[in-house]
Amino acid sequence: MRYFHSHFIIYGLLQFILLNANLYSQQEINFVEGIHADYDKCGYYFDEEKNFYNKSINNWGYNYDSLLADLEIWRLSPYVKIDSIGLSVQGRPLWRLTISEDPNSVEGKRTVHVHARTHPQETESFWVTREMINILLSEFTGPQTIRATCVYYIIPMFNPDGVELNLPRRNANNVDLESNWNTFPHQPEVAALKANFIELMSSPNPIEVMLNMHSASLCKRYFVYHDSVGTSPAFAYMQQDFITGIRSYYPTGIEPWNYYISWTSGTPLQYPESWLWITHGENVMALTYEDMYQCAGTGNFHITANALVRGVMDYMGIVTNIDEVNVVSPYEFALYQNYPNPFNPGTVISYQLPVNSNVTIKVYDILGNEVTSLLNEEKPAGIHQVSFNANSLSSGVYFYTIQAGNFFETKKMIFQK
Repeated sequence: MRYFHSHFIIYGLLQFILLNANLYSQQEINFVEGIHADYDKCGYYFDEEKNFYNKSINNWGYNYDSLLADLEIWRLSPYVKIDSIGLSVQGRPLWRLTISEDPNSVEGKRTVHVHARTHPQETESFWVTREMINILLSEFTGPQTIRATCVYYIIPMFNPDGVELNLPRRNANNVDLESNWNTFPHQPEVAALKANFIELMSSPNPIEVMLNMHSASLCKRYFVYHDSVGTSPAFAYMQQDFITGIRSYYPTGIEPWNYYISWTSGTPLQYPESWLWITHGENVMALTYEDMYQCAGTGNFHITANALVRGVMDYMGIVTNIDEVNVVSPYEFALYQNYPNPFNPGTVISYQLPVNSNVTIKVYDILGNEVTSLLNEEKPAGIHQVSFNANSLSSGVYFYTIQAGNFFETKKMIFQK
């Protein structure tokens, strides 16, 4: 049992946001580039950009300043070097983390590349990426092994202008960066990422795995699998092995490799994976990962990150034993970090019950005074949410607690007007 006290870490695991789901049938999901050509690989209609403008609230809960704050925290780690691969249209640096035992000396290291937030609205894939960073910087035995043998290059916000301008899927020039790889001249962001790829692929330690992190409206976690028609039979098998290996660490959360099949009519030219396939073929496992975009069940970012990190290492033949990562079983009580955090003025608190329980959730200020009681009722087993609006409160640090049977836990959240 854990009891309420006033010393907690601000930057914890960012978890669940439970909103109404947009459900699509299996038939609408598979063969998107063939039968269902109106959808892109994130499950949106290609002309759907305008539908999202009214959904943007505070840059979807994580803006460029939030990234700068995180960079200052990550910079304190001896395992991180932070630089920029270039500038956006509006001159914002495209920050890159180099994570390794000695990030200034990566000779002989195996290389993994991750980039996120190409589409600004797709914050869920960023939270997964952020949890990957947390794992890689931790002092557990598994991450220590990874840092000793590998270097991770991570670009957490590839489209900062889109984030700041509240453009759901485009950059400051109103261009979808995901589909700009066969358009010349490239947008500055794409040109910078391509130059980054070229530099790394020409180094003694070329990229072996490239993860392109997105979030989909299909309300599933999945990889965009490339059919052998657009790649090769050998690469198709390699993808199946890669996806299945990652899924083995989260079988109830990540879909099988054949959930979303693309490139069934040949190799498209517009994606970053396209460029890597055409120029480097089977040498790079380059895939898009899609998290759940604002769906019932969105969350478990740390579990997903754990699966990705472990699965990537298994694919590369590196034994990590990352069994020390705190992964919550669906058969346990759990209180998750509010989302978004920091928030203004509303946020969502999610929790998990293995059995029917009477649940009490309360909010306290920094002095321990009760601010409000959000919930006091019987709830069935499962994942639940409760909303909190702090509009009448002052900016600052608050704590929220849950009591469910003998389970008691507290977490910190930050309200910023």
